[in-house]
Amino acid sequence: MQKQLAACGVELTVVHNIADVRPLLKRDGAAVIEGPECGDEATRALARQIFAEQTLAIPDAARVFEGGEFDHARVQASNHKATPAHTDGFAYGDRYPDYMLLSCVQESAKGGESVLIDGYRIEQYLQTHPDFSWAGHALADVVIDQTEDNMQAALSPIIMSNGHGRKMVRKTLNQKPSPTSTDSERDARMIALWCDTINAAYEVAPRFKLRAGQTLVVDNYRLMHGRDPYEDLQRMLWRVWVWTTDALGVPDLPLASDTRHAAASQN
Repeated sequence: MQKQLAACGVELTVVHNIADVRPLLKRDGAAVIEGPECGDEATRALARQIFAEQTLAIPDAARVFEGGEFDHARVQASNHKATPAHTDGFAYGDRYPDYMLLSCVQESAKGGESVLIDGYRIEQYLQTHPDFSWAGHALADVVIDQTEDNMQAALSPIIMSNGHGRKMVRKTLNQKPSPTSTDSERDARMIALWCDTINAAYEVAPRFKLRAGQTLVVDNYRLMHGRDPYEDLQRMLWRVWVWTTDALGVPDLPLASDTRHAAASQN
């Protein structure tokens, strides 16, 4: 079982050419590119180069550092504890960004390793597990409540389709049975199996550390990411969220690469 869970983690490939990123996103769901400048506007410019004519929205970058900045859940962030594997941008509901970039300005000498978990492999693991297959198959059928507190409503299955062939998976901070569930206990068990399996995979998945001058590009519909605790409070990255023509849609809201504009009151 541990070997199967470890296989849900992603081994990254580092490239130097922008043209090499898209094929790796299709194959692995992520890639690291080394060389481009790692500032806020430079990271947005890199995203435009990668996604080119598929780009729909690339909002302002957000700083990623101890305690966060504009993110709604910043009070829960700490360099002293791990950030569990999660989907980025879920405060925007079902129209969360389909890609994410993290560019490293300064890494921590000790700690701060990142982890990527492949949601497609987690689904397959559950579907083929003799005890959990029912949950693996229910993930795409059962509507649950995935709404972050006071943010955009999301009553939808954990696994969705973008409507034209691209699968979307999600792990949020507070997935729970829908208020209209006909079997809330069963739905709660399905959610627990999804989250517990991802958390177990996180413990045994391969680690990698972004170094200064490197940018991670992630398929946010497929992979969930987290990081280990770290010591250097000067550790800092820039995050950029991207909506492309493959996204379910772009939120009809002001956008940023954090949750500053995602409050339900914005509707």
